[in-house]
Amino acid sequence: MLIISLSLLASLLYVLATGHVLSRLFHKEGPSQKLTVLLSTGAILAHMLVLVNSVFTHDGQDLSTVNVAMLTCWVIVVSVTTVSLKFPATLLLPVVYGFAAILLIASLFIPHHIIMQSINVDLGLVVHISLSLLAYCILIIATLYAVQFFYIDKRLKEKDLAIMNSHLPPLMLVERQLYQLLTVGTGIFTLALMSGFIFLEGMFAKEVIHKTVLSIIAWLVFATVTMGHHRFGWRGKPVVFAILGASGLVTLAYFGSRFIQEVILVKF
Repeated sequence: MLIISLSLLASLLYVLATGHVLSRLFHKEGPSQKLTVLLSTGAILAHMLVLVNSVFTHDGQDLSTVNVAMLTCWVIVVSVTTVSLKFPATLLLPVVYGFAAILLIASLFIPHHIIMQSINVDLGLVVHISLSLLAYCILIIATLYAVQFFYIDKRLKEKDLAIMNSHLPPLMLVERQLYQLLTVGTGIFTLALMSGFIFLEGMFAKEVIHKTVLSIIAWLVFATVTMGHHRFGWRGKPVVFAILGASGLVTLAYFGSRFIQEVILVKF
């Protein structure tokens, strides 16, 4: 009952924050930062309490795909909200808040109970998981910046006067932050893959080979785009679509098979 109440509270606050930002999206002064921070902070705290009560149970640790997804979503929400305090992120906030609200509501209906009585703390495994989670979060945020860049660029090319007087960030600022995030995320993703091959056994075992192959393909796309931008000045729509595709692959690599096994096939 506590988890249900907290999930509904967090979702409501996320929805209110989303509605406020969207309602002031094309206003010259933009959304109220104080109100946005107030609503989002309440949502983030409630979201965190949901995670604590969902993961740490009386029977052990519940590390199901849904809980891992909620944790990843929480990290992204906190990161984007923090960034928005210093840099304009008007288009990103409703996306991450809206998705967080949907995920919290969905978690109430999706079965997810994979209890681990004890967790073997292996340093190599901890390093690999930490780097992988950090890289994924940064690259997803970079993907959101890519979508924001594409949207603003398209509206400017269409000579939409509404965007001229909106609170949306300058296109060049979005582009610069996009490639900064992409560079950092790709670097950490490289370390995550290297740590996997160094510390983990069976990266090409039958059970996980699809994850490894998809991750490597995604890494190749991210690395190619990053190097292409820095060396040859690649930018624009093809780069945005490449980043979206790579993000989709790396998401599928981790969450795809686990979601099918845990939710659709109910193999706990």
